[in-house]
Amino acid sequence: MTLDSARGRGADAMLPTHFTFNPRSQTVVFVALLVAAISGCVHLWAAAADTPIIIADGSLTIESRGVPWDSYSNSGGNTKVHPHTGKSVPQVVIAMPGNNQTVTFSPGQKCTVAVRYASTDITVATGDNGQGLRVMTDFGSFHAGATTSHLAHNNANAKISRVTVTRGNQIAFDSAASGGTTVTIGYR
Repeated sequence: MTLDSARGRGADAMLPTHFTFNPRSQTVVFVALLVAAISGCVHLWAAAADTPIIIADGSLTIESRGVPWDSYSNSGGNTKVHPHTGKSVPQVVIAMPGNNQTVTFSPGQKCTVAVRYASTDITVATGDNGQGLRVMTDFGSFHAGATTSHLAHNNANAKISRVTVTRGNQIAFDSAASGGTTVTIGYR
């Protein structure tokens, strides 16, 4: 049957194909495609979303929001590497009594944040190209926190004593601290 001879013949005019779906099959295929589309969108959103590192005073904790610590790869005993290596730091927000500041970064700028807590140094840094994030500290001084995304310092009585933020090779923020300090390192 040609297409011209099929015109006007209604359902009898359907061209045969190798794929015929009954209504139940159509529903199954639709649901499977919908689930795949939603899963893909959630994965893309999670990869693009901000997954900051938050260092907070008052029984020091390091939170890796959105990415559990066991997802980080180990690069030596005292360095953990964030799994999303293509992201960069757009800003670092420092909140401390009497000295709140936001340090912004352009794409491609290296970011280094150094925090001193008791006798523990914590350094969070990107690569020279501004991408990738690694956390360097004596992880033996920490234990598991409230969630898989939290680490808590073993000394719950000390305070953050210094915060330094470096943009490229220039110090952008450097201040002593005496408690009540939170440093949020955006990463997207």
